[in-house]
Amino acid sequence: MVTSGIRLGTPSLTTRGMGSGEMLQVGELINEVLDGLVSNGPEANHVVEQGVRERVRLLCQRYPIYNH
Repeated sequence: MVTSGIRLGTPSLTTRGMGSGEMLQVGELINEVLDGLVSNGPEANHVVEQGVRERVRLLCQRYPIYNH
């Protein structure tokens, strides 16, 4: 058997209330970082990573771990 790829669990995302649209967004964010690594290399990808980090922060703000 040949295996490849990344398997991500979604329970923590669905627990926060995220749905399929947010799952697609998370996949796009991961892909953006990986594409940046291929294009820029790990030492020069900080601009891409900072932009993605900010969008992840905003997404997490919209879906907090605990709703008070």
